[in-house]
Amino acid sequence: MITAPYIILAAGGTGGHMMPAEAVADALLTEGYEVSLVTDTRGQTIGNVMTDVHRIVLGASSHMSGGLIGKAKALFSILTSTFQVRKAFRKKQPTVVVGFGGYPSLPAILAARSLGIPYILHEQNAVLGRVNRFMAKNAELVALSVETTDRVPEGTKIYVTGNPVRHLIAKLANIAYAVPMGFGDMRIFILGGSQGARILSDVVPVAAALLSKEIRDRLDIVHQARPEDIERVKAVYDAAEIKTHVEPYFNDVGAILLRTQLVISRSGASTLSELSAMGRPAIMVPLAIAADNHQTANAKIVAEAGGGIMIAEQDFTPEALAEKLESLLNSMGALRDWSDGMRTIARLDAAENLSRKIIELCDGEGIRA
Repeated sequence: MITAPYIILAAGGTGGHMMPAEAVADALLTEGYEVSLVTDTRGQTIGNVMTDVHRIVLGASSHMSGGLIGKAKALFSILTSTFQVRKAFRKKQPTVVVGFGGYPSLPAILAARSLGIPYILHEQNAVLGRVNRFMAKNAELVALSVETTDRVPEGTKIYVTGNPVRHLIAKLANIAYAVPMGFGDMRIFILGGSQGARILSDVVPVAAALLSKEIRDRLDIVHQARPEDIERVKAVYDAAEIKTHVEPYFNDVGAILLRTQLVISRSGASTLSELSAMGRPAIMVPLAIAADNHQTANAKIVAEAGGGIMIAEQDFTPEALAEKLESLLNSMGALRDWSDGMRTIARLDAAENLSRKIIELCDGEGIRA
């Protein structure tokens, strides 16, 4: 009896790594392949992602932990997690391992390399991440989301697949962007990523309160905030009599985006891929401490395509944001143009592109150009 190839997807840390992995898992499962996920405790807690896929949960932590003691603990956790994965791979050896970057993916890739199991890497951002740079030399392929990805080691075998978006988002991609008729609600989605973003909670509610009463009366704001920020965010909106819905996590991001006219967000790769797929305009605030400044690189691609604007953290003040929102929401013509710009960089076939390369490797024929 011939069994289906067994594929390991290694992703964790944040939704930015987990969402593309989920999209690829869906594509591979549809084709009849067996899939397991190697993730960390943070990836495990992200709701509504690959809930029916077998998991190996590791204790690996980021190298960015504070001080020498933190770094030593992180190194130890990666080593112990690598031995944990090797044990699992010896018990049931995968055909291919696919890493989606970030330190939670490193033990699975190290284990694969040590056991001679072929592996593919996928990079979501416009700058190749540190783990992917470290492991690129022996990869069968490094799949890129954008052609202009920076810091790719010389001699690396690359292929531009795009950044996979979840099936639900891809299904909604062809629905037109709509602006409110007459005096209808103007909907804004504040999206801080799976971990939330404090600066958005500090600035956006205060900026919204500075808007004219005519605009405030029409606003309908959905705001993702960290649990510890929710009450104070609600208090500012309530004092300004703005209609809001504030939660730490939303399982129905696609449905929210469908009725959204403007997104204010960080510029993580998966967030921007979903916004481009659905043509949702964005004001982007890149995380200033992001490794290799990759969020700024991501945002620049969107801004250059006319999909929105980037505001650096030091310039992201309530007064500056209120001035921009007042201008945008008074006519909304610019938002229509931004929507069109967003769609020009969408790659709705990214999950199929990457899964096809994985299948080529599973078939033993090598990866075709």
